[in-house]
Amino acid sequence: MIELNKIESKYFNLVEGEISVKEFEHWVYNSKWLENELSEIEYIDLISLNYNTPSAKYEIGKILNERLDEGKFETVRMVNLLDSIIERDGNEGIALTKMYDLYCNGYYFLEDLGLGIGLFVHVPIKYGVEYFHELKESQKNELVNSVYPEVKELAGELKNWLLVGDLKLTGKQKPRLNRWQFIDSRVEKDKESRVWGVSDIDKKTDKIRSKKNLLLDKNGDFKSDEKMKESWLKRIFKKRN
Repeated sequence: MIELNKIESKYFNLVEGEISVKEFEHWVYNSKWLENELSEIEYIDLISLNYNTPSAKYEIGKILNERLDEGKFETVRMVNLLDSIIERDGNEGIALTKMYDLYCNGYYFLEDLGLGIGLFVHVPIKYGVEYFHELKESQKNELVNSVYPEVKELAGELKNWLLVGDLKLTGKQKPRLNRWQFIDSRVEKDKESRVWGVSDIDKKTDKIRSKKNLLLDKNGDFKSDEKMKESWLKRIFKKRN
């Protein structure tokens, strides 16, 4: 597991909205050990900062900038989302829709989990609504249940690659496009899709023209047949080994 030190953890809670700027200010004034932990300039800047201004959160980030690793924070965020999917904590549906958003924003290693499954959850066409949040609770449960156990296996793989460092999130975005950057050191076998199969290839250039989602039936729904699910899981384990 990725661990944050006390300063990283408190700042992370702040940017994630788990604590307010006022609570962070109270923590600064009551954590006497900070004076020894921070440089003199950092400490003075923190205790003299006006925490009542709208830009206070931004100023805190500037003061602590040298101590913060945005790549580490991005990895913690990603692992938290994956844990939600793996553990089914009640927010797994929302986590899956976020996987699609993250794929669109540059994390292309989420082609299976984000595009292959997250989009299916994010835009639940068969229910006659545009987005997941418009569904009734019973519909949300039905939809999310239909993508298990496949989604749990994919999330587990991704979490492992992040923790061992085969996938490294940098916390940086490409200029202009604002796409998240990452370093993918996985072996080619691990990069192969578990969800997408080639459906059309240009015979002259051998380039892939189109792919199909192997988890969907002819009606565009996730296959409910248990034998089909077992077959998919066997294929997953075969690719792993």
